[in-house]
Amino acid sequence: MQILITGALGVNGASLLRNLIARDIRPVAFENRIDLSLVQDVAGQFDVVQGDINDLSALIRALKKYKIQRVAHLAALMPPIAEAEPYKGFNVNALGTVSVLEAACIAGVERVVFTSSMSFYGRLKEPEHLHPTYRPVTEDHLPNPRSVYDATKVVSEVMGLNYARAYGIQFVSLRFANIYGPGKLARHGRVSLHSKIIESALSGEPVRLSQGREQKADMIYVDDIAEGIARATLADRLPHTEYNISTGRGETMVEFADAVKAVLPKADIEIGSGLDFFEYGSPGGYYLMDPTRAREDLGFVARFSLREGVRAYVDTVRRLGLVPVD
Repeated sequence: MQILITGALGVNGASLLRNLIARDIRPVAFENRIDLSLVQDVAGQFDVVQGDINDLSALIRALKKYKIQRVAHLAALMPPIAEAEPYKGFNVNALGTVSVLEAACIAGVERVVFTSSMSFYGRLKEPEHLHPTYRPVTEDHLPNPRSVYDATKVVSEVMGLNYARAYGIQFVSLRFANIYGPGKLARHGRVSLHSKIIESALSGEPVRLSQGREQKADMIYVDDIAEGIARATLADRLPHTEYNISTGRGETMVEFADAVKAVLPKADIEIGSGLDFFEYGSPGGYYLMDPTRAREDLGFVARFSLREGVRAYVDTVRRLGLVPVD
């Protein structure tokens, strides 16, 4: 199967490239800048096309040249940049998705898999979904976007469904829990707190979080995310158009810190009491997502425990010679 990945050289894309290559697929990476630091171990096992996500002609040429059948659309600006530069954030994250959809229809692509986020749901209000109850959110929950990034995920999903209705292209969106994986700290700013903890431990630097010991969240390792994307991309049939890709587990940052200490015994981590370790200023950004639909339709079950995820993170950093960011 011929597969193109937008944003393939980023954090999630690097894991997806390895996942597909392990399945004897040679993917095509569509990227606006060529940085192979996260994929140096598989360089030469995939094709690279440099281009802008909003360059419709470039997208169409790439899709036609490689006879692409399915697209995994990962390219996006992360929340810190999207919030700081709203015009740019919306242009890349929302209009970029429309460009991918338009190009896919013109080039005869069968399916577009859109990597959405728990940000689709935005800030939840219902107490049963928040601390201390944490009843998991299903895909039927209505969105409540509060940020540029939230809004672009909602708009992208709605536009995908409209393209599916208008042109018959298959469209599916995957809503991810809190992802941690190598490269996030250098690229994703404040939403990479998990990476900050791991990489500070690798550098011998202490970590002090002023709050958040009691806060639970769904923390998922990037290789599990890649497996979810691969399954949605390769599946013959998709009964639904939205899937939560999550562990379904509620775990605290203290448990995450304990996992880091188990792998890196010299880690010096302290976390203050209370909730809101990301310092959102609101409880509505912390909740669990129900992965039942992904399990039943895609056979997806998150494989990595926190300790296994931290171990895989550290092993990857060392194998690729990545310099920890402190």
